[in-house]
Amino acid sequence: MKYVRKLFWLAYRAVRKISFLIRERFDLIEVKILSIGLLMILILGLYLLYLLFADVKHYGVLSSTAIIHLMGGRGLGIATCLSAGLSVPLTIVYNFYLEVVIVLVAYGIVVLIMRNVIEPKLLKSTVRQAEFTAQGQKTRIKRYGAVGLFLFVMFPFFMTGPVIGSIIGYLLNYKAINNFLIVFSGTLTSIVIYSLIGNGVLDYVNRYVDVEQVETWAVIIIGLLILIFAIYHIGTVKRFLDQDDD
Repeated sequence: MKYVRKLFWLAYRAVRKISFLIRERFDLIEVKILSIGLLMILILGLYLLYLLFADVKHYGVLSSTAIIHLMGGRGLGIATCLSAGLSVPLTIVYNFYLEVVIVLVAYGIVVLIMRNVIEPKLLKSTVRQAEFTAQGQKTRIKRYGAVGLFLFVMFPFFMTGPVIGSIIGYLLNYKAINNFLIVFSGTLTSIVIYSLIGNGVLDYVNRYVDVEQVETWAVIIIGLLILIFAIYHIGTVKRFLDQDDD
């Protein structure tokens, strides 16, 4: 119960700090970008809340997909939507929306921390790791310019993808609009390819395997992955909350 109260208190402080940041430093492009990302989260949250009462099945699919994207699982998120019966166009639109939200919020926070505008203790080590990774990839991407950044985002392997790609774009001094055009183009291309291939694979599998059995195992696997992810990060949050007492 102690940790729950502290989490609510930290959330309240975070909201106040974000409100102050938006009110006092809205002249910064990173604050504008962060604000857009937060607004998109609010819209998504309201829609998921509506689905919770109107269509529980779709709520489960879309909320699970959002969590999977936070874990960095673009392919698995797309597979979750397709296996639940969502159409390819809807799968593309929803997964792209999630990626855009994650990039806007992460980019805004990371760059503001790198510029020492904000200093959240919980995210400091994560941001430094992201910055270190981006710095390590910067020289290689710079050699190929915008094409290199596009391909870096389009083929998300370990420690690559749109978030790190957008940070690399910042380190290469790309204007925000150009940076996001490249990053989001690569992201959308990747999602379209994943969706088309995934839909083809599912159509083939459905001919020989019981669909309900596949859906059951998919739900179990996704649930286990989310549980493992949550357990892994509970320790980090608990240590942070304990340090906050000192």
